[in-house]
Amino acid sequence: MKTLLKFLPCAMLSVSSVSLSVADELSTDSANTMTCGTNFISVGDTEDAVLNTCGEPSFREGNRWTYSNVQGSFVYELTFGGGNVLSIHTRAGD
Repeated sequence: MKTLLKFLPCAMLSVSSVSLSVADELSTDSANTMTCGTNFISVGDTEDAVLNTCGEPSFREGNRWTYSNVQGSFVYELTFGGGNVLSIHTRAGD
């Protein structure tokens, strides 16, 4: 019984780590895409692909482009590096 108690905390830590990494991956996936009409933009897409799919952004500041959806309920901020989307952040609109 003592041996089982020694390994129980390690087993619990492993299960917690797996659950946490799955949750992190799920939240990361949702922040890695954005919709433009019926099309999607993803991390890794080129600036040209974004412009062709979504048109001109609402606002540009250096390597950060901001788009808001038609209803204005979401604002997407894209960060570019080397001509490709590095990250997509979503927040509630104003």
